[in-house]
Amino acid sequence: MSALRGQRTPSLERLTELVERYRVDLELDVTLSVVGAPRALPADADLALYRGAQEALTNAARSARGARTTVTLRYEPNATVLTIEDRRPAPGPVPSPLVVGSGLGLTGMRERLREVGGSADAGPTQDGWKVRMEVPA
Repeated sequence: MSALRGQRTPSLERLTELVERYRVDLELDVTLSVVGAPRALPADADLALYRGAQEALTNAARSARGARTTVTLRYEPNATVLTIEDRRPAPGPVPSPLVVGSGLGLTGMRERLREVGGSADAGPTQDGWKVRMEVPA
């Protein structure tokens, strides 16, 4: 376990770093906004949202090249909501992630959030793709 020493646990506190890695390393056109006053979440809920963001950004980098991706973390009175949405620059059909990948990432995301009392939805929008995750406050 000495290899893990010094590594920080994935957390929403590190969401800015995660987004920046995708922007720099994968040249993804991605922005982050945080709305509301940040609050501590149970560790398992925090990790589920972080891993969901990681999965959604990976999908955007893989299947939505050239799209503008927005990550919004919203602290609402009764829930913490995280959305990742990509908007393609030109109109056209939106490929399903099941065509590109196995779809297991989205299934895993839903299961992780369900285990902490939350939910996740993902699907096409008029001009792109949107993932919405929520955990109760």
